[in-house]
Amino acid sequence: MTEKRFLGIIATNNLGRLIHRESCSIEYKENFSLGSINKYAKTMAAFANRKGGAIIFGVTDSPRIPKGMSNDNFNKADPEKISNFLNQNFNPEIIWTMEQFEYQKKLFGVITISEAKYKPIIASNNSQNIIKEGDIYYRYSGRSERIKYSELRKILDNNKEKERKFWTNHIEKIASIGPENISLIDLKRGTIDIGSPEKLIIDREIIKKIKFIKEGKFVERDGAPTLKLIGDIDGVKTVAADIDLEKDFFTTKELATELNLLIDAGSTAYMTAVINHYNIKTKPDFFKQNRGQNLYSRNCYLFLKSKNIDIKTAKKYAKKSTIKQY
Repeated sequence: MTEKRFLGIIATNNLGRLIHRESCSIEYKENFSLGSINKYAKTMAAFANRKGGAIIFGVTDSPRIPKGMSNDNFNKADPEKISNFLNQNFNPEIIWTMEQFEYQKKLFGVITISEAKYKPIIASNNSQNIIKEGDIYYRYSGRSERIKYSELRKILDNNKEKERKFWTNHIEKIASIGPENISLIDLKRGTIDIGSPEKLIIDREIIKKIKFIKEGKFVERDGAPTLKLIGDIDGVKTVAADIDLEKDFFTTKELATELNLLIDAGSTAYMTAVINHYNIKTKPDFFKQNRGQNLYSRNCYLFLKSKNIDIKTAKKYAKKSTIKQY
């Protein structure tokens, strides 16, 4: 959030009260407390499922006066702990920032939440009777609550339209280039489909660079979009013998199956408890999301396998998680 935007939000009338009320994009709090992380997280998910928003700390409840924060809880808060809580309780990931502003020698805290790229963000765990597993929260005027049918229908319709446009654009590009001139790069497994039973294997380090380029580094050449190479690539190495392309990434259920932690006719509850216990979702080398689906790398599998976790241990982690929530 820019300082100009912040000052606009906390603008006051001649009585010193805020002009702007809480809305579909703004919520006020008097002080930050890590003990209220459940409530903040619910609001953050609600903002992300709409158009994004901000929680402003340092504003009294009634009347709404920008008095500034009366303690340093916000300044002392560990963003990693907040991220861990969000990742353990919501999917896909909530994108947010945390910053402080000074106004009239008073300090204010701001948590800014971006609109989610992949909606809806869904609660994946229960937490203190505030967050309910499976719930989708949405920001309405001045309040965060379970989404109603019309808003959910709109999100699903938008997702469908984005998917349609995505495929339409790809098909148009393929048609303009010619199907015979197209090869597909599988960024997940690191292969190029060359139209025959054989496949070219791309080195992992190059895959990382291709992903970086894919995020928007393009140049125009002769009217056609061309990838611009960023960084030096010395050459393509041969794939390591121990790489199993079919097992490079696992869903939660696949990971549970491989580690013998699947229970109750397919339940992944114990697997989720293990993932949360080791903070797997905070480790980029272990965890990624693809269109809202949680995926775990082979490195993650090897790491967890080395821990020799059995059902009894996983059950203990699940109980600890429940105790922490209540």
